Amino acid sequence: MLLWAGAVMAQAPAVNAEPSPFFVEAAECSAAYKAEVTARLAQPKTEARDKAILADTENSFVFIGVAYKQGLRKAEADELLAQAEQRWAKLPRAEQTRRLVSCTERAGKLMDEVSFVERYAVQNRAKARVEQQFEKEKKQKAQ
Repeated sequence: MLLWAGAVMAQAPAVNAEPSPFFVEAAECSAAYKAEVTARLAQPKTEARDKAILADTENSFVFIGVAYKQGLRKAEADELLAQAEQRWAKLPRAEQTRRLVSCTERAGKLMDEVSFVERYAVQNRAKARVEQQFEKEKKQKAQ
């Protein structure tokens, strides 16, 4: 993980007037997965739900990691994600489903293309994020 982080940090951020098509795609897919995780968290807790949340989070994180590696940084990423979330909310459910399928296929390809260390980092961070969310969920139900 440290090797990947070091390699990523060594790259200079890209300065473009228009974000790269991949950055837009990463934001679109991250918005889609964020919405799916939110919807799944509203469902009763089951093993299948929890596995789906982890898979969605890993898929989102691979997009985020690859975009970061290509030079996308927090300020621009936050802006792209906010725009993508607004667009996502306006889409009909059928179009959301179609796009989720496309995002999942692309995330699988990205996961195949990243190194073992990068894949481990994505999976490790996704697992940590999901566990954090489940702890938050547990505390809310206890109140």
